Amino acid sequence: MQYIIIDLEWNQPLSHQSSIFRRVGDRLMFEMIQIGAVKLDEQRRMKGSFSRLIAPEHYLKLHPRIRRITGITQEDLSDAPRFAPVLDQFIDWCGEDAVLLTWGSDDISVFQQNLDFFKTKKELPKFYDLQKLYCAVNKDGKDRKGLSAALNFYGIPVTDEHPFHNAVDDAYYTALVFQQFPDARAALNHPETARQLGKTRNGKREASEEKAVKSERGYFSSSFGKLIPCPVCGKKGHAHEGYVIHRGIKTALADCPDHGLMYAQVTFNDNEEQLIAKRRVYLSDEQNPAYVTTKHLQWQQKATVQKRGKSL
Repeated sequence: MQYIIIDLEWNQPLSHQSSIFRRVGDRLMFEMIQIGAVKLDEQRRMKGSFSRLIAPEHYLKLHPRIRRITGITQEDLSDAPRFAPVLDQFIDWCGEDAVLLTWGSDDISVFQQNLDFFKTKKELPKFYDLQKLYCAVNKDGKDRKGLSAALNFYGIPVTDEHPFHNAVDDAYYTALVFQQFPDARAALNHPETARQLGKTRNGKREASEEKAVKSERGYFSSSFGKLIPCPVCGKKGHAHEGYVIHRGIKTALADCPDHGLMYAQVTFNDNEEQLIAKRRVYLSDEQNPAYVTTKHLQWQQKATVQKRGKSL
């Protein structure tokens, strides 16, 4: 058996109101721009690596956040091949009797959406989740420990030679963590399937939730109040500026790493038995980087003014 540790990088629309996103929509939330992988044999010895950039066909302009995180530039992608030939190269490189190992479910979900969108009939090896295996091995009930936490736990240093957020380097670090587990085949106990991207339960780009609280002040000072979940993927962003009164409602801004600027609105209802906080979170219609930066600056200034007055 060959273990293929895989990591992806992908681009995203500059705005969910762009003509490109309105055309492809939730069918292609993220377009793959890099496949990185490391191959290990039965004894978990590294036998080779795979790294290919992919030229986007729809989200042609690289999102500033992606460029900043990955270091990939527009010029890097200009001469890259498209998705289909890179996929063929990757499948050939994997060879027979291979399994794919990832850290979490994001990569398989994005990969599957790209396969579906581009109507690719190629079959990939089965996916397994090393993030879940790590938590099982270390008796951690959580199943979303980050790769950085695992590297720190095993004392594996990050070097300049292998910078984070390059697909093949992230795959390399994941492979180093995989080598620490007592039983390699235990990874097969954690199969992973793709989750649907871009759809909330109600089919909209917003979500709401209610929570019983002791006081408004306690709510806003709690981690629940400070961390705002994305209505699309559930990833949490921090309300750095805090909540401000906007149009009579306590409102905060936060950023999802994948879907951009979010607004959270909180109202309270006292039903005589308990105080209920209702939070509505929705994505901003405008995701232009300059707009997002301006909004955060405005929110910060507004929060400063309001702190001088009545505290929330």
